[in-house]
Amino acid sequence: MRKKLLAIFNQNPGKLFRQKEILHRMKVKQGEVGAVKILLKEMVKKGEINLIKGKHYGLPRQPNKIEGVLTVTQKGFGFVITEDDSEDIFIGRRSMADAIHKDRVQVKLKKNQGPQGLKGRIEKVLERGSDQFIGITYRYAGKLFMEISPVNPGRGIRLIKAKKDLGEGQIVKAKVKDWGNAFDPIIAELVTVIGKAEDPSNDMKMILNKYDYTQEFPGKVNQAVHNFSQKSIEKEVPNRRDLRQWNSFTIDPVDAKDFDDAISIKQNRDGYVLGVHIADVSHFVTPNSPIDREAIIRATSVYFTEGVVHMLPEELSANLCSLKPNVDRLAVSAIIKMDKNFNVLETEILPTVINSKARFTYQDVQDIVDGKTSHSAKNEIIMLKRLAKQLFKNRSDAGSIDFDIPEPIFEMGEKGIPHEIRPSERMESHRIVEECMLLANQLVAAEIPKLLPKKYPFVYRVHPKPDNLKVERFINLLKLLHLDIPIPQGELSPNDIKNVLKHVEDSPYRSLIETVALRTMSKAEYGMTNAGHFGLAFDHYTHFTSPIRRYPDLMVHRMIKMVCDQSFEPKSDWHEMMEKAVNFSNQAELQALSAEREYIKMKQLRWLGERMGQSFEGIISGVVNFGFFVGLDLSLAEGLVHTETLEGDEYSYDPDHYCLRGRKYKKEFRLGDRVKVKLLDVLFDKQRANFVLDNG
Repeated sequence: MRKKLLAIFNQNPGKLFRQKEILHRMKVKQGEVGAVKILLKEMVKKGEINLIKGKHYGLPRQPNKIEGVLTVTQKGFGFVITEDDSEDIFIGRRSMADAIHKDRVQVKLKKNQGPQGLKGRIEKVLERGSDQFIGITYRYAGKLFMEISPVNPGRGIRLIKAKKDLGEGQIVKAKVKDWGNAFDPIIAELVTVIGKAEDPSNDMKMILNKYDYTQEFPGKVNQAVHNFSQKSIEKEVPNRRDLRQWNSFTIDPVDAKDFDDAISIKQNRDGYVLGVHIADVSHFVTPNSPIDREAIIRATSVYFTEGVVHMLPEELSANLCSLKPNVDRLAVSAIIKMDKNFNVLETEILPTVINSKARFTYQDVQDIVDGKTSHSAKNEIIMLKRLAKQLFKNRSDAGSIDFDIPEPIFEMGEKGIPHEIRPSERMESHRIVEECMLLANQLVAAEIPKLLPKKYPFVYRVHPKPDNLKVERFINLLKLLHLDIPIPQGELSPNDIKNVLKHVEDSPYRSLIETVALRTMSKAEYGMTNAGHFGLAFDHYTHFTSPIRRYPDLMVHRMIKMVCDQSFEPKSDWHEMMEKAVNFSNQAELQALSAEREYIKMKQLRWLGERMGQSFEGIISGVVNFGFFVGLDLSLAEGLVHTETLEGDEYSYDPDHYCLRGRKYKKEFRLGDRVKVKLLDVLFDKQRANFVLDNG
């Protein structure tokens, strides 16, 4: 048993384990728990392992060898998130050294560990998170500085090579020239002036500059695009399966311009034939061409309410590749034959030419489904509705998790300030498209690799099992909320999460639990080894349906073409290209998510800024030692209620119960509690809204 225990620690030399996780990893039977606990005590006594804070076990550490990424809060203290995903380490204001937000650092644990978590001090910066910053100018002692958020309170950033007349309150981008030390400001050279911070029309410009996005394409790319025209399509038509007579159509948001996918369905004696037709970007974007070299770096389109950073030039994305109605377009189609119960009988995946007969919005299709309007494609849409219902049932029965977390939809007013924010609505029409695309992606991932030469690489969309520690936290939260739901036991399965979500459908905690469940799960990513998709409960999955806006989909289309033409690239060259594309795509996806979320938060703050002093209802979405965050019901905006504003008592943070508790009267503010708050102020430079409780 000792060897088994040591193996767990030696395989994870930097990780800290709770006793519960050790028992889980060892698969200890009920009658052996006591013996393991005794053995752990003996090993701690002999110095074979360490016991930290009375509940974390790990190998004896070199004091300066704990590494991780620093996250600085708006209040100036921070946390180091360790690379092994063990417990975060608290870093006080005076323990930051010269580190700033997002730096990779070495940490030394403090001897006086408290009951609320691990504490440490930063010993060394290993790698800077960035050498460029976006911030707002201010003057101090006659010199020009820039404020970034969040920032180490002990450091400032002094600007050089800026015009003397550059005033305060300007959004600027600067590049570090000298990092200095913990007691000196960072010296940075001005790169560009974006505009006034108070001007909401500059919000998107700030995001674009911060993430180094550009909406323009290099001259070589634009020149290459001009080589294509409608004649390029007409020339290719004879080489394709001709599906122009099929009644295919697109279903997209009302403001969409790039139509990736079209759907068709028809009934025959045996059942149905579903067609999922995807824009053939690979015909225009060939490997190592100027367009391809730019696309692989961008890897994904990034969407904001006020504009888009396209992966491909608009002449391709919104015109020649887009499946617009009543024009011939090249496609790669998955033709799926089904029986009368919508079970898949046969799948054919091949290059085609289509002619979309209609461009529907989601609302158009929903109105047809609801019987409010009619259309010549009504019969097909009703068939698709029945198909989607059956596909969803099949997925759900297999354990697939269906998250329904609303996104904020902005109705923009003048000058970049939303006049309305509402949560997104998921309609049956959305389900039709989702289920058809999921099915096509699943079938392509199952069929195409089998037709490739042995050990030839393929791009999968993989979703690993959740981390054990995150699972433990999720289960603890469910227990704390005292909901009448089944609590998962042991290793978490997709069915466990699905059952929890089903039981809270009508609960006021639904949004909270869905969000926490989503955070509990690992991040899906692209890879060349098939590891299945945990959330969807699929053995095989890829992305095939959006090549206009995602580079991995374009790679999958090229592999389909190889299979159809039996023209395979040298495996070594192809593997190298795919590895590069996968890495770029994973990084670009994370960056795009960060940029889009930051933009959303900015616009929510602009909306709140017009409603100073107003009251709102919401739910406590996060609890920290200095207060709690409240997510508002309709706008989905979030703000902080600081402990300093909680009158009548002193409150302390209880991390094990996700709550603040009054020391005198024992009043608690728990994660998931409903509260009414009043907007106190909005700090645009800090990217934060502050609330106070509204007890009126």
